[in-house]
Amino acid sequence: MRKIFLLLCLPLFLLLGACTTLDRDQEKPKVDLVGITKTDSDSDALQFTIRLRILNPNATPIKLGGLYYELSLDGLEVITGTANNLPTIEGYSDAVVSVRSAAGLINSVRLASRLMESSGNKLPYSLRVKLGSSSRWLPATTITETGTIPIR
Repeated sequence: MRKIFLLLCLPLFLLLGACTTLDRDQEKPKVDLVGITKTDSDSDALQFTIRLRILNPNATPIKLGGLYYELSLDGLEVITGTANNLPTIEGYSDAVVSVRSAAGLINSVRLASRLMESSGNKLPYSLRVKLGSSSRWLPATTITETGTIPIR
């Protein structure tokens, strides 16, 4: 009976031992907003191309399965989007990805109203990006970047 118990527990111990060897020194990738350009489209919605720089601070490549992002300006979520045809980011390197998106109408109008009433020359922004890995063993990573954009 004891031998059967040990044989059943052996795979569990091997699995736990393998998990302890996983690299726990992995840092989160960094995402920077590089640019926003208005895109011509046939629809009535405001279309944009968002350029994001994704930096991999680790030795192992990041195989991206997809990403979801939200861009908020002055506290209003204005632009959201997704992308799924993304490059692999090699270790200790970066890549700039361009993703298309559309602006939400209601919050865009609210933002325009705030900007007309504001006398400030800087606009606070928040970029939240969820990077999904194509590996089932690596969880998705969410990164938030905040800052200000000069208004001219």
